[in-house]
Amino acid sequence: MSEPTPSGPTVAPTGWQAIGVAVVVGAGIGWSMFTAFDALDWPSPQLPIVVTFAIGLLALIVAAQAVRTHRMIQVRHREPPARRAVALLVLGKTCVLAGAGLAAGYAAVAAYFWSRQDALLPRERVASSLVAVVASVGLAVAGALLEKACQIPRPPDDDATPPPDPGAGGYR
Repeated sequence: MSEPTPSGPTVAPTGWQAIGVAVVVGAGIGWSMFTAFDALDWPSPQLPIVVTFAIGLLALIVAAQAVRTHRMIQVRHREPPARRAVALLVLGKTCVLAGAGLAAGYAAVAAYFWSRQDALLPRERVASSLVAVVASVGLAVAGALLEKACQIPRPPDDDATPPPDPGAGGYR
């Protein structure tokens, strides 16, 4: 007996529930980490700006890959090899979740130090955290664009020809 063929996408886009969990976990880790340092009377670590630059650079690379993938699949109607398509989709999904979690974590750090802005170091931490939030949101957006670019377009409704394979219209 053969299995029924799927009528829609075989992999769904990253849902708001997963993004919400990443945001809650990221914010919880960001806030509780600095609360723990204060509770233990340890000095709060400095947020390295090189990490923010790395997140921003990764966001630019993923965005460029999203543009390339969009041109290949959506414009030229060429499908990448299966392994590459899966790798691109996984990269997109990972960047959406990681970007959302990092943005929430850095936002929690900025919120934690917001009331302590009378001193220079906490003011710098708020500013660097906000820059990291922007870079992290950029990573999440780039990941979402890459994920969207991996979607195989459906044939037009007026076209009566069947799709070339059962998963057409979904991700590969």
